[in-house]
Amino acid sequence: MDSYKRKIFLKSECKKFLLKSIKVSKNLSYDHRYKATYYMSKIPRISSKTQIRNRCVISGRVWHVNKKTKYSRFVLRENAYKANLPGLSRASW
Repeated sequence: MDSYKRKIFLKSECKKFLLKSIKVSKNLSYDHRYKATYYMSKIPRISSKTQIRNRCVISGRVWHVNKKTKYSRFVLRENAYKANLPGLSRASW
């Protein structure tokens, strides 16, 4: 479901940006701005950025997901120990 929401978001992001700029613009007529507002209301809510949940790409886990690698803490630990992640190594002192 999360990958579906991400696809919908990417698909409608440009359209939202254009409609919002039309809606805010004072140079255009009231009719154009009203139509832009109407079309913005017709865009599904699932396409918003806040609907996207940060999930691990391998395990699908929701909690404790690293933003940079998009791995959960368990998968990140396994890959770090196997040295599969470049630039990431175990701490040794």
